[in-house]
Amino acid sequence: MSETLYRNFTSASEIDKQYDVEATVPDFGEYVAYFVKNSEYARNNLKCTLDIHYGPTRDETLDIFYPSKEQDSKLRPAVFFIHGGYWKATTSKEWSYIARALADLGIVTAVENYALCPKVSVAEIVRQHRAAFSYFWNNAESLGVDRNQIMIVGHSVGGHGVAQLLSSDWQNEYDMPATPYIAAIAVSGLFDVRPIPHTTANPILKITPENAISLTPVLTADHGKVPLLVTVGSNETTEFLRQSKDFAAACEQSEWQVSSAILERNHFNILDEFIHGEGVMIDFIKHHLKI
Repeated sequence: MSETLYRNFTSASEIDKQYDVEATVPDFGEYVAYFVKNSEYARNNLKCTLDIHYGPTRDETLDIFYPSKEQDSKLRPAVFFIHGGYWKATTSKEWSYIARALADLGIVTAVENYALCPKVSVAEIVRQHRAAFSYFWNNAESLGVDRNQIMIVGHSVGGHGVAQLLSSDWQNEYDMPATPYIAAIAVSGLFDVRPIPHTTANPILKITPENAISLTPVLTADHGKVPLLVTVGSNETTEFLRQSKDFAAACEQSEWQVSSAILERNHFNILDEFIHGEGVMIDFIKHHLKI
């Protein structure tokens, strides 16, 4: 009888098939080109300040994008975005496009950059997420942002980052309010890290089974009870669908205000709302930021 590696999986290849997201679409290169093109458009056509350092290392930066229309000088609501890339790929620059529809709505967008594996550990990446958000919140006024109107959003392992921000002890560790954001969206997130040590990505990620437990948000979904939207694409793998379902259920059990949506998308086009300006996530943002 084969040994079970994780849940009902008995081989690393089975797990890889679920978590190798690039292999889930036949035209991954086209998506990359699409992201790059739309992100270049955002940087060239939106008012922005790039590469603001929130930490001491070269990788710890924020790109800030401002509303596209001339507006008065009052402070604006904001979205703080954490990108994906399996903790080992992409920078903030491939994700500038997230700001396009938000700018049209009068929302400031902060896109976080962080160091990648194997240069740093996943635990260090989580620390950088917290440092980045702390910097953004503490410097909100100078950045043109209303610190009482910030939403956090993340995609893929950025969804994991959102979950980690939601479980942060902001009061005792950062001298900030317990919930320094008003709502959150976790998109196609990785909320159970325990299968990752069995994947072919792990020689780069270097996650041990013990680390995986400490990094798994479904086991610690008991903090930061703000309105939360969990979205995933119907064309994603069964494990990604299961992960979002389990995270939403864990948060609901901890009495969060949680809503879930399965969108007719895959792992790579699920964020198209942020270019076109319409959809479940945009509606959630408009509602909670009172746009």
